[in-house]
Amino acid sequence: MTDLAIHTYTADELGIFANSYLLQTPDGVVLVDAGLRVSDGRAIAERAAALDGPVLACFVTHAHPDHFNGLPYAVGDDVPVYAGAAVAKTIAEIAEPKREQWQPVYGSEWPDRYRIPEHLLGDGGAVELGGLRITLRELGAGESHADSYLMVEAGAERAAFIGDLAFGDLMHPYTADGHTGAWLALLDRLERELAGVPLHPGHGAPADTGLLSAQRRYLLAFRQSVLRIADGRPSLTEEQKAELTRQMEAFLPQAALSWMVGLGADAVARELAEGAGG
Repeated sequence: MTDLAIHTYTADELGIFANSYLLQTPDGVVLVDAGLRVSDGRAIAERAAALDGPVLACFVTHAHPDHFNGLPYAVGDDVPVYAGAAVAKTIAEIAEPKREQWQPVYGSEWPDRYRIPEHLLGDGGAVELGGLRITLRELGAGESHADSYLMVEAGAERAAFIGDLAFGDLMHPYTADGHTGAWLALLDRLERELAGVPLHPGHGAPADTGLLSAQRRYLLAFRQSVLRIADGRPSLTEEQKAELTRQMEAFLPQAALSWMVGLGADAVARELAEGAGG
């Protein structure tokens, strides 16, 4: 892309392999997403400092902690943070419950403070920074309770930063927010909308819209397995979750994050039982 280099910080497995993108421009750095842990945020700050020029702003693609937790450590308190209005609202609602749930697991690596994006954009809202035009598209519920993607334009070239709407490489996705029907509809929409645009996912390597097709196949297989195993019930037993995990590991052999399968089992079973899954 003209006058733009894309640098990627990827966390390790404990950081859920989350990507944060540092967009280097002649005027400074624009950050997309900020990692899960204290150490991720600090590593992103170090990476940004090494690129020369100030951090101009940060954008948060969606309301999951592995994309917003690191904000206080990655950009501090003064750098502007942008997000869709629904994303910011959801972060405000879930940040404390997520801390209560996960800090016992992560200990001091789970941040004791957080930032809620204060610069709110509606669907189609655009910001110009460092010679880039960054347009946010609000999508509503999908992989998370509030998803969006960013279209970054530098001259005539474009790149889309799609958050967790598709997990790249070999990874089991997060389904525990229970919106897989809506997620499938978004994938259909975005496969048309983003045709020909390089996609940069929140987990995994950049790709084309084949990434969206692969995510659709996974979700359809996941939903079918849950439907068969749950047999109309809104939850699965531990034994049934283990069977679901075996089936999805067979569907996606050698994929990382297989613990995600059982984590999302009840939410998807409930979604399907209630007829909300499409």
